[in-house]
Amino acid sequence: MASAKEEEELLKYLKENPAVSRGIDDDDDDDDDDELVGCTWEQALYNSLAILGVLSSLLAMSIEDSFAVSCVCVICMIVGPAAAIKETKLSNLEALKDMTKEMKGEAKKLESANKKLAKKNKKLKKGVERLKKLKESFDVITDQQGQSTEMLEKQLEEFKKIQEKIEANVETKVIQNLISVITTTDKDGDYEVDENEISQLVDRLNAIEGFTLNEKLFRQKWKKTDHSFGAVLEIVQNLMDANVPEKENIFKMSMKMSQRLIFKKEDSP
Repeated sequence: MASAKEEEELLKYLKENPAVSRGIDDDDDDDDDDELVGCTWEQALYNSLAILGVLSSLLAMSIEDSFAVSCVCVICMIVGPAAAIKETKLSNLEALKDMTKEMKGEAKKLESANKKLAKKNKKLKKGVERLKKLKESFDVITDQQGQSTEMLEKQLEEFKKIQEKIEANVETKVIQNLISVITTTDKDGDYEVDENEISQLVDRLNAIEGFTLNEKLFRQKWKKTDHSFGAVLEIVQNLMDANVPEKENIFKMSMKMSQRLIFKKEDSP
C-alpha cells in the first residue's frame, strides 16, 4: 500500500503538471475497460454481497421478530457495506501505486533528458566561446590590414613626390647638357646651326646620357626652322612637353639613367 506522503506528493505533482495528468488520464481512459474488467469484479462481488446481506437482514428482521436476530441483522447491514467500501479504497490505492510507478518512470526519463540537454548546452557554450575568439581574431586582422593599407598609401604618396622631384631634376640636368652641347656646336659663333654643324650636334646629343634621340624626327623639325639657335632650343623644349604624342616625341627619357643622374647630383658637393 502507498503511504500518505507518497499520495500527497503524487497529487501535488499532478496539480503542478496538468499536461502530464492529462496524458495519464488519456492513457487511463484507454485502459479503463480492462481495469474495470480485471478489478471491479471484486468490487461487484462485495457490493452484491453487501446488498444481499442488507436485503437478507431486512427479510430476517421482518420474518423473525427477535432481539438477537435484529442485532445480527443490524451487524450484517453495517459490515457488508463497510467491506464493500473498504474494497473500493483498496482498489483505488492499487491504482495509485501503479500510477506512482509510472510517474517515477517518467521522472527518470525527464531526468535523463535534462542531462542530455545540459551536455548540449555545454557544447553550445563552448561553440559560442570559440566563435567569440574567432571574431576577435578577425577584428585584429582587419585592424592590421587597415593600418597596412594606410601605410602603403602614405608610401605611394611619398614615392609620387620623389618621382616628380626626380623627373624635374633630371629634365633640368638634361636641358643644361643640351644647351651646353648646342652652344659648343656653334663653332663660328653666328648663333646658327648649319648643315655642317647639325651632324655634329646629332652625334653629341646621342652621346648624352638620360634620354634617346629620334634623329630622323629631329632633322625633320630642324629643316622646317630657320636653323637659328633659338629654333633649335624650341625643338629641345619638346623634351619638357608632357602632352606631345609618342610618335612626335623627339626625346625619350630613360628612367634608369635619370635616377643615376639624380644620384650623381645628390652625391656632388
